Amino acid sequence: MGYTHKFQITRRPTQENWAHLMFDVEHLIKTLPSYHELINLGADFDKGIVLRGPMGDKKPICNSRKISFNGDSSTDCSCETFLLVPKVMSDSCKTARQPYDFVVCAVLVLVFLHIPYFVLTSDGDTNDWLPAVSWVRQHINPAAAMPSAIRVAKSNLTIATSLNLADTQTLHIHFANMLLTVPDAYF
Repeated sequence: MGYTHKFQITRRPTQENWAHLMFDVEHLIKTLPSYHELINLGADFDKGIVLRGPMGDKKPICNSRKISFNGDSSTDCSCETFLLVPKVMSDSCKTARQPYDFVVCAVLVLVFLHIPYFVLTSDGDTNDWLPAVSWVRQHINPAAAMPSAIRVAKSNLTIATSLNLADTQTLHIHFANMLLTVPDAYF
């Protein structure tokens, strides 16, 4: 099926809960991170986010009846439409890891925060979700958290110590193919 997020609302949200969600989603849409901010957050995109309406054109929809958007179809950065309505529902959104996946994850983090009776599963792990969670915490709502259903990413962290010529220890950390060397003077 491809990289997909599945979600359901098992009880109708209150008007107040939906209004809080809409407020935060509207703010999110207005303050999307730039390409460089996405990279600094740890996102792995080769393009920035261009958010469009449900068909990959026009404007995203965020109102009392639905939240719906897609990536930009004119640049082949769209996939399936994200749709959320304020009633009992079950849906999924395959994003194919296009840049608008960041917004799908961010909106689902906000749904997890504002709507009780929300169930989520995702093909993504914490590495995939962390950029969106971090952005939401910093720019939208500091109470946002990683949804509990998101599985923890396998760590690429290895730690090795070695002695250098000055007979002091140096800590070498390899993380996601990056080498960081920290001399013992910093401990």
